[in-house]
Amino acid sequence: MRFLFLFFIGIFCACDQQTSAKKEVLPSKEKKIFTAYSSGQNEYVNFNAPLAINKIADIENEYFNAIEDGFSKYYGTVWREQAETISNSEGVLQFQDYLHNLDATIGQPDSLHCTLFAHEGLKAGLQEDQLIRLQQLHEEQWKSREIAGWSIGYLLVKYFDWEAYLFIDSSSVEFDHCIRSFKRDKTYPVWRQPNIPLKEVFILEQQDTLINDLLSQHEFGWGFSEQGIHTWITRYQDLKECNWLGAPSKKYQDSALDKPLFITTPFSQYFDYASHVIVFPKKK
Repeated sequence: MRFLFLFFIGIFCACDQQTSAKKEVLPSKEKKIFTAYSSGQNEYVNFNAPLAINKIADIENEYFNAIEDGFSKYYGTVWREQAETISNSEGVLQFQDYLHNLDATIGQPDSLHCTLFAHEGLKAGLQEDQLIRLQQLHEEQWKSREIAGWSIGYLLVKYFDWEAYLFIDSSSVEFDHCIRSFKRDKTYPVWRQPNIPLKEVFILEQQDTLINDLLSQHEFGWGFSEQGIHTWITRYQDLKECNWLGAPSKKYQDSALDKPLFITTPFSQYFDYASHVIVFPKKK
């Protein structure tokens, strides 16, 4: 009897080991492509737009795949500020709960806001020597001040031969001031900062055909709204932005109406602000 007992136990253990082995070799969940990767050839001088766009696609695809049923390594800077003050029923802070649940294999947690997000794309498209020069120029001009949409835009135009365009609604509080500035010396006036040279001005909702035609010619654009209150990039006719309230998991969203960390909107349908500057790399 003892022999039979040990025999069956051995069979059970062997089957269990085989089952465990099978579980270990199960293929990982297939990743979805939420943001398409660039398939075009680079058309710019000293800037690689496909690399810039693909960096943004990497970030967005990691995020949207992760939040489906888990946790992304990316989160909004303001979301973290709030998550460090909210506790669950067990007294655990929301941000600590996030860190506990985050899979270490996907990398270190990374906070983003609008300018940092856009800067990730810009850095990927610049050559290393250009990126170093951009950083040095920013430090010379603004010391330890953080980068901003307008500060990077100014440097790209002045030192890297990029071209800036203003897109403004006639109802904008900046309208009269900006039109006078363009007529006077073809610049966008930034408050208490160097004006940004402009190539052209377009009036929103009056010249949308011309605007869309210009956007369709550029795979990458560095953009900001209303004196730099918000920074983003364009990919052809789409505006891509980072929402600093975005949570790293659907678990932390208060409702289905909460916006995700990354949002893509057709530029012609973007009405959050009434004036925008987009800076495009120089074409070959």
